[in-house]
Amino acid sequence: MTTTAARPPVIEDPTNLWIVHPLSERLLPAALRAGIHPNAVSFAGMGLGMLSGYCYWHWQQGPLWILAGFVLMIGWHIMDGLDGKLARASGKTSPLGRVIDGVCDYLAFFFVLVPIVLTLPNWPAVLALATVSGVFHAVQSAWYEGEREAWKRRARGIFTTEARPPSGAGIEGIYNLVESRLGNAARPIDGALAADPRRLPAYLAATAPLVRRLSVLSANNRTIVIALACFAGNPRLYWYWEIIGLTVIAAVMAWNLRRREAEVAGAMTRQPESARVGG
Repeated sequence: MTTTAARPPVIEDPTNLWIVHPLSERLLPAALRAGIHPNAVSFAGMGLGMLSGYCYWHWQQGPLWILAGFVLMIGWHIMDGLDGKLARASGKTSPLGRVIDGVCDYLAFFFVLVPIVLTLPNWPAVLALATVSGVFHAVQSAWYEGEREAWKRRARGIFTTEARPPSGAGIEGIYNLVESRLGNAARPIDGALAADPRRLPAYLAATAPLVRRLSVLSANNRTIVIALACFAGNPRLYWYWEIIGLTVIAAVMAWNLRRREAEVAGAMTRQPESARVGG
């Protein structure tokens, strides 16, 4: 398993490793033969999100509606995995494609959650709760993706932040800014690794388990919690989980990750100078 892959398995969400990526890999050859554009796959995934929302609109009419909504969201995740694989395999990666992928991802959740909101009593108040939750979702996701990107660039031997190329659409600036400030930022560990790149394997081994645990913030796990909240008969539990539960978990995980990075950097600075320079 290489740490220089687009999605290094060592930090990947288990549901991606075991379900989403294997299924998207099976679809990749057919998509390549058909000449399908990756952006079309992104929009198809968003369409599955819309169908899922229709099913969740009927969540109170029985568990089969919830199950159907959940399965359709899994289909969206498969499309979300396929569009990136297809873009890389066909040589059609682009900054605009990244923006379209991200927008379709957020809209998929929008199309799922808004119908649920409209089924609840006093839905304007619930919509306010869902809106606040959506802001937390955006910040949490940007931090999560930023931390993963920072880990992956260090795995490639890059210890300075990389500016995202502009898409030309002019809508990705805020997302990139949040990601760079919260996650993929230059930190003391970057300076330590730049001074002694031979310590990179130790850093990767020490932090990979912590970065992998961040997958609790992934879209996959949010999909699971939406279904569980509906099965429990109270969709509000999802929004409370997103606002309170995931925020607390993210804060604890951030503290653990920074502490582990400091430990690795501290071990490097305590080395004798001859060991650091190979003398």
